[in-house]
Amino acid sequence: MSEPVLIADSLTVRYGKRVAVDRLSVSFSGGCLGLLGQNGAGKSSFLRAALGLVKPASGRAVLLGLEAAREGKRVRRNVGYMPERECHIPGLTGVEFVSYCGRLAGLSVADARRRSHEMLAYVGLRDERYRKVDDYSRGMKQRAKLAAALVHDPALLFLDEPTNGLDPRSRREFLATVQDLTRNKNIHVVLSSHLLQDVESVANDVLVLDRGQVRASGPIQSLLARDAGGFAIKVAGEWEPFQRVLEQAGHLVHRDARHQWIVRPASGAAPLSVPALFALARSSRTLLREVVPEEETLEDLFMRALSAPAAGTPAAPSPTPVAEPR
Repeated sequence: MSEPVLIADSLTVRYGKRVAVDRLSVSFSGGCLGLLGQNGAGKSSFLRAALGLVKPASGRAVLLGLEAAREGKRVRRNVGYMPERECHIPGLTGVEFVSYCGRLAGLSVADARRRSHEMLAYVGLRDERYRKVDDYSRGMKQRAKLAAALVHDPALLFLDEPTNGLDPRSRREFLATVQDLTRNKNIHVVLSSHLLQDVESVANDVLVLDRGQVRASGPIQSLLARDAGGFAIKVAGEWEPFQRVLEQAGHLVHRDARHQWIVRPASGAAPLSVPALFALARSSRTLLREVVPEEETLEDLFMRALSAPAAGTPAAPSPTPVAEPR
């Protein structure tokens, strides 16, 4: 059985006395991993340690069968990295910048030049490749960074807040490219983002960090609570009379991340039933338009994970085959 794409084994990163990553253990088998956490959660420190750019205080990170701290150069030949901050070189055109990144990754002059043209065309910058990157828009600069991260044909790609600051259309286009990489180009992706909708649209696995510790990890579909114990309800007319009756009956009422009205039984109360909800609606003279069982979103999962105590990582799913490092 092939090695997992990414393994962190009790990985700890410190900056002086501050612990940025605290005994993090995770195994990622492939596809797209969404890396979630609030500012300061340790996401960027984890990525840097995984790339061998930061030496861990203890533990280890293994990418594509290579230990990052010991084989950092080999890791970086097989891994692409798109940092959050701007990293283009002033004065260079798009093709010059991406070619230079290819040379840094070990490509010959001819191969770096050829690949830079191919990657700039792939990310939608064919007609802008001879313009200076200084003059690119925000979205174009992000796409140029992506081309630079892909120029050496990596097996694994790290994206750090890639859609931050993009307009809605540019975000959709960028995420469509990420989907194409994982589904059609056989490139595994670790996507670090605070935009949960972006992660939910492209990732199959998720890792939630808080203060450098794992709060949740595994396939998104297995982590989401499909029966959260409540109902999402839509009414015809005013909501407030029905809400008063529900709360008088001891039920909990709130709006979720999708702005739906959610009704749940109070702690220790009997489970809700559809007939009981209709009976309460009749008593408040409310017409129910829709009553469906509540299902968690990724945002619900994220908030639930942050409220829970730190715990060990659940068992990882079975690894998928990964190409041998080239």
